[in-house]
Formats: sequence, structure tokens, C-alpha cells
Amino acid sequence: MLTPVLLALAALVAAPVLPQGVGASACAALPESGPVAMPGPPVIVPARPAADRHLRCPDGLRLDASANMPICIGTGIKVVDGSPRNACYAALPFGPIAPLTPRLKPTRSCPVRSLATIIRIEGANAGVSDAVLTAVPPDGITLTTLTASGNDVKEIENPVLQRCFGFACRLVKLEAGSKAAATVELRLQLPGRDAISQTVKLVEECPH
Repeated sequence: MLTPVLLALAALVAAPVLPQGVGASACAALPESGPVAMPGPPVIVPARPAADRHLRCPDGLRLDASANMPICIGTGIKVVDGSPRNACYAALPFGPIAPLTPRLKPTRSCPVRSLATIIRIEGANAGVSDAVLTAVPPDGITLTTLTASGNDVKEIENPVLQRCFGFACRLVKLEAGSKAAATVELRLQLPGRDAISQTVKLVEECPH
């Protein structure tokens, strides 16, 4: 019969190894519809004297002694039907994206059809899977978010070894062809939020 320690070890071995950087934000687990809080009238109750003769307020309320009669004031809420998930997305810290250094693309006459580079997109929650990454304009551009972190993954493409974690960073392979624009905008967008973006300049070069 297996001891509790052996059972725990067996569970760890059997558990799947999740790739880094592909986790969704906490918002994704919330229901699409349900009660949400909107700003409501302030909560106002009388302050009560305590045994030490000081005035006390219920938890979460602050004392306002400027009135004729000291009162306790707190922020009020109004419960309405809405989307808990969207309310979370609206409040989630997101970006901005740090500036990106120029990269290379092949010249029109170059026999090399595309040039690949690894880019760190750094910003609050830039790596969560809820955020969709696109290139504008997309011509000649291929973007691949790098998530694998096994022993057979190149160090430069391994988000763990590059200390690029989803809450602050997204590791991306950018492949640029000769038809790519001289300046490309990389956009990240969460559901219901305006996109955040950063531009990357692509300098023409034909490697030998």
C-alpha cells in the first residue's frame, strides 16, 4: 500500500506539464453573465462611541467628524445584471508595451525568403492567452508566441530561461519576409478593451 508521500509523488509525475505563458488571466474563469457592482449612493451611518470614549465606525467605513453629528461614510455599490468577466477585463492591468528595437527583413532580391527574430513584448499581463496578438499591416509577417520550456527547447526560445512570464512578458518569434512593411505595429487586445501596441522598425538586409 502506498504511503501518502508516495501517492503525492505519483500524482506529481502523472500531472501534465503545462507550457509557460499560455495561461489565461483570472478573468477568463468568471461567468459571462451575472451580478456586477456599479457605483451607488454612499453608505452613511452614525458613529458609535466605544468603551474608550472614542468614536468607532463599522469595518470598511471612515469617520467624518466635520459634520454637526459625526458620521461614518463608505463607498456604496449598486448590484445590477452584467458580465463579471467583462467587468474583470475592464479592471485588469494591461500594458503599456515597452519600446522595441529595430529588426531585419530581407531585401526584395535576397535569396533568403524571411528572417526570424525573437522579441520580448513586455507589459502588464502581455503574456496571458486572453490577449490576442496581431501585426498591422500583416503582409509578410508571421507571429508565433513561444510557450514551450522543455529541455529540448533552444535557450533563446524558452520563456522560462528568458525570464519572460505571462503576467509581464510575451516571448514571440517574428518572421519577416521582403513584403513586410518598413514599420510594423504589434497589437495586443483583451476582450472589450482597446488594443495596446508598439511599433517595430524592419531594416532591409540580405545576410551572406
